[in-house]
Amino acid sequence: MNDTGALFFVIMAGLAGIMAMVYVPLRLFLTVTARSRRLRLLQRIRRLRDELGQPLES
Repeated sequence: MNDTGALFFVIMAGLAGIMAMVYVPLRLFLTVTARSRRLRLLQRIRRLRDELGQPLES
């Protein structure tokens, strides 16, 4: 009975480790891409705002 508990613990700890190894890099990647998307959007908004502030050329 004692071996079954230890085996269960090792299996669960291994699954948790594997999940962490997948989740952490994925979370970092998604965070970085979201920040770069947000930065590009802010730059585009600033550029459009600057273009609107200048007089129209006809």
